[in-house]
Amino acid sequence: MNHGRWLGMVFAAALNLLGCGSDETGGTDPVPPTTPPIVTPGDPMRACMQASLPRLTVVGNQLQILCGTQTLPTRLKGINRSGLQHKNGLALAGFGSDPKVELQRWRDEWKTVVVRLPIAQSYYTTYAEAPQYRQGIADIVAATKALGMYLILELHGYDAANLNSAQPDPVSTPLFWAQVAKSFGSETHVLFDIWNEPYGVSWSVWKGNAEKIIKAIRDAGASETLIVVGGLDYAYDLSALLTPANRIEGMGPIIYATHPYPLKSTPPSMASEWDGKFGNVAKIVPVIIGEYGVNDSGTSPFGLGSKQAAHNWMTQLHNYIDANQLSALAWSGGDDPQLTLGQSGGAVSLPSSPPDPGKPTDPFGVDVKAWMVKPLM
Repeated sequence: MNHGRWLGMVFAAALNLLGCGSDETGGTDPVPPTTPPIVTPGDPMRACMQASLPRLTVVGNQLQILCGTQTLPTRLKGINRSGLQHKNGLALAGFGSDPKVELQRWRDEWKTVVVRLPIAQSYYTTYAEAPQYRQGIADIVAATKALGMYLILELHGYDAANLNSAQPDPVSTPLFWAQVAKSFGSETHVLFDIWNEPYGVSWSVWKGNAEKIIKAIRDAGASETLIVVGGLDYAYDLSALLTPANRIEGMGPIIYATHPYPLKSTPPSMASEWDGKFGNVAKIVPVIIGEYGVNDSGTSPFGLGSKQAAHNWMTQLHNYIDANQLSALAWSGGDDPQLTLGQSGGAVSLPSSPPDPGKPTDPFGVDVKAWMVKPLM
């Protein structure tokens, strides 16, 4: 497709959605978000998304969006907002009394179009505080909708003590997702990431478990919700999908996730490593980078020993993401002291000092923000 013509189509559709175009038929414009976004000129795809949050879907290997009357390829840029996977409540996770305040800063200052929200199954279902926990998540769903942002609800584990399980429970986890789907499946801006980082099993076992969850979601009425399915080796390796029989078919829209980190790929062979684990797959099926990050520590498993090495790794990954037109979400705009996008006044895990979007860490936050604010397409 002619790139200039495609951008013109997106821009015209975005203007119509924002109420800036003429409508000789007297049609009704979509209702804009409650808090109108700051849209940079020359970024029509981001404007299209934020104007009305049309539901995302997939066709072939592309993530697509209905922009005006045109269905067009798109991608997402965003952050993970960690905390609720091991903090049983919004205040404990550092959101304060109104999550919209912080989320608006990520949107306006970083031009974030999507937030991935890690949550915990037991907090949502069986803990005494479960009703308050569910209400907190509902508040974030409402806040992102009001801000014109997409939201990925991601199951990170069971609770703070059980966040690293290899696989979801085959009975309780489908029931959990059915409950979530009944609450939020009708929200066009919400996606479901069914299990954070599968590992330690064959692809056939993981595929079977994933299909049980997906069926529960679809049976609960969320027939059009885009579902995220992670790869093996802690959601890094998607190479099994090069074999057609390993793909999940006939179960509605699905996008596959990878989580590249420095401990998985180090210079000089990063591009070929990424090709083998997810890049070649992305030429066949839709792929999203659900997490990525680096720091300059020499001791952290996410570190490369110096700011320059960390910057180089980030630059190569961002170039790879752009060359392959992939969606990507950085980890984390939350409470992970090893991989935080913003500096805080104290320990990152303290609710009194969540990461400040206005103070990006160097080099990780600086590099991510510089990449994030560029036009989506």
